[in-house]
Amino acid sequence: MLIKDAAQRRRTNAPTTFGMNPFAAERLQSFGVDPRDFAEAQRAQARTEGRRRVPQQPASPVVSELSIDYRDVTTRVILQQAALGAYEVDFIAEEVAPSAFVDQMKGTIILEDSTEERREVEDTASSRGQASEAPSAVLTVNYNCVERQLEDHQSRSDADKAPMLMTMTRLVEKTSRKAKRQHEIRVMRKLTATASYNASNRRALGGTANWNGGSAADPFADMQFCLAALYAPPTHAVMSLECWQAAQINDDLRAVLASQINNAGTLRREDFAAYWGIPNVIVDEQRYTALGATTQSRLYPAATIAILHVSANPEMRTFVRNFMMRGGAGGFTVLPWYEEKVGPKGSDFAKVSYSNDLAGVDDTYGAIITGVRG
Repeated sequence: MLIKDAAQRRRTNAPTTFGMNPFAAERLQSFGVDPRDFAEAQRAQARTEGRRRVPQQPASPVVSELSIDYRDVTTRVILQQAALGAYEVDFIAEEVAPSAFVDQMKGTIILEDSTEERREVEDTASSRGQASEAPSAVLTVNYNCVERQLEDHQSRSDADKAPMLMTMTRLVEKTSRKAKRQHEIRVMRKLTATASYNASNRRALGGTANWNGGSAADPFADMQFCLAALYAPPTHAVMSLECWQAAQINDDLRAVLASQINNAGTLRREDFAAYWGIPNVIVDEQRYTALGATTQSRLYPAATIAILHVSANPEMRTFVRNFMMRGGAGGFTVLPWYEEKVGPKGSDFAKVSYSNDLAGVDDTYGAIITGVRG
């Protein structure tokens, strides 16, 4: 049906009795998900825990001695746990690109091929009662881990002000956060690069189609394109704050979702999640300082939305997976040492190391919209 004007477009996309876009509800049903059960689960989640839980960080060790023996096994374990526990509340990499631990730097993961899995078969038994052989094939995912290292140091002149092990723990945490922030940057670049997606799963909006005022804007068609392109039900939508603001001020989305409970005319993440059948809507507000820059900028681009199917199970397909070499604490190892000639009283150094490869698993398990914000 040709939709001629905004009023007709809004009527066609009016939410169902359980608050979901009709097309999104049909897509969930096609994947065996009951849209009513999904909607109720979303409302329950919004009432309780919200979108993400912050991992529990290990407590900082409290010790009184100013000296430290790096040969001590307990000391090494404490510092490696500090590296693992270093976290910022805005980090999302593990949520959207979950890790799978591997024992070799280079290898191949084998999954069942989705094309053969869905192939039409001849299942009529022969006159002799023999069964036809089911076609089978595998999807191979190659990974090649890269060794990554980052180090920093702490002068012992400053260590007199706090217990030595506590000071070193904080140094390790600071260095580890820098390493993990760089991993966040790599994940962002993977999720926002159109080349990461199957050619049929990319939607580029022209200058008049941006959601924040474009004369030809149609967010319903844009989102439905992504839902139709995905080979699995969406689990995550990832966008920057600026991109989310473009969605919030879109007249069509505001009009259609004005009926959602207690939203007072403001488009909320839980409204967007329930309407499109996407459990996790991430509005990323991280900032970073790019190489060579002197000011901070948003990590995620201002005009891109990534729609993903994410599975933490390493035996299942997902859009992107972080293959992480096993070792240390959660893949992170810490090498501490002392250098007498650095600083008036010498300095303690800590090197944080890990090896990983951020590899695409199935490019049909994601879809991308660019040009959302004008």
